[in-house]
Amino acid sequence: MTHAGRLVRRMAVVFSGASRLVAASIAALAVAGASGFLSAQTPPPTPVPVAPGTVVLRSIEALPETWRPPPQELPYAHPLYRPLDVPPKLLERPPVEDFEARTWLWTSVKVGENGRAIEGAAVEPPLKGLTAPLPALFPRWRFAPPRKGGKPVTTWATLGLDLAVALEKGAFASFDLTPLGKEDPLPKVVAEIAPDDFLKGFPKEITPPEPGVVPVEECDAFPAPDSIKWSFDAARTRSRITALVLVSEEGRVARILPTGETNEPLVLAWLRKSAAGWKVTPGTSGGKPAASWMSLDTTLDYTIDAAKKKAERAVQTNLRGPRTDSR
Repeated sequence: MTHAGRLVRRMAVVFSGASRLVAASIAALAVAGASGFLSAQTPPPTPVPVAPGTVVLRSIEALPETWRPPPQELPYAHPLYRPLDVPPKLLERPPVEDFEARTWLWTSVKVGENGRAIEGAAVEPPLKGLTAPLPALFPRWRFAPPRKGGKPVTTWATLGLDLAVALEKGAFASFDLTPLGKEDPLPKVVAEIAPDDFLKGFPKEITPPEPGVVPVEECDAFPAPDSIKWSFDAARTRSRITALVLVSEEGRVARILPTGETNEPLVLAWLRKSAAGWKVTPGTSGGKPAASWMSLDTTLDYTIDAAKKKAERAVQTNLRGPRTDSR
C-alpha cells in the first residue's frame, strides 16, 4: 500500500471514533432531556390535610449546650423564723384551770343481720381517754336490723355520742416553750376539722373491703340505734402536745398550731384557753416589739372527771376507712 493509501485509512479510523463519541454524547443528552421532561410532567406531592388546632411536631436541631455556672445551694431556714435582737421569753404561766366542754365521740360499729353490735371502734376521738369504756360497751348496743333489697345484711353503722366532758386537776408534767430557731426542722401542722365537717372526706365504700359486709350507704333500711348504753368512770390520764406558738407584739399568745400526730382536739382547746393567761415578753427587732413564733412541747396530766351522754346521733355515712381528702 502506498503512503497516500495508509494516510487515507488512518483518517477514516479517526473520523469513525469521533462519530462514536458524538453519538454517545447525543444519547446522554437525550436521556437527560427525557428525564427532565418526565420530572417536569410529574405533579408535586399532595399535602396531607391537618385539622385546625392540631399541633404539628417538627424535629429541631439540638443547640450546643453553653457553659453555665453550677446551681447554688441555698442554706435551709425555717419559713416562720424571724431574726430578732432579743427573742421572746415566757415570764409567767398560771395554774391550769378546770375545763368543761361538749364534744362528739364518733364510732363505727359492725352490726349483724339481727341488729346486734359485733365490734366497733372510735373514729378520730377528741380525747383518747374517752374511748376506754367502749370495748365493754359495744357488745351491749342494739340497732334496727339493717337491710338491702328487703334482705337482712351486715354493715358498719355510724353512731355519734354527744358528751359533756369535765377535765380537772390539770398540771404540766413537762413544759418546753422556746424561740423558733432558724435551723429548726419544719414540723407537720395537723389539720383541724370543724365539727360540722367531721363526717366529710370518708370513702363511701368500706376500706379495705370486707366480704359479706354491705356499706351502710347502700342499705335500704337504716340501722337506727335501739339501745345504746353508756357509762364512764373518772380516770387520771396524760396527753402530750407539740405546737407552734405565735407571740404578738403585745406579748399575748395569738395562735397555737398543733404539730405532729399526738394532739387531741379537746386537750388543745383546753391549752388554748389556759394560754390566754400566759405572760410573755415579746421579741424585739430594731428596738421595737415584734411578733414571732415559738416552739412548744408539753405534757399535761389531768383527770377526766365526767363524760355524760346528752344525746346520740346515727347517720348513714360510712366512716370505715381512711379519709380521702387532704387533711
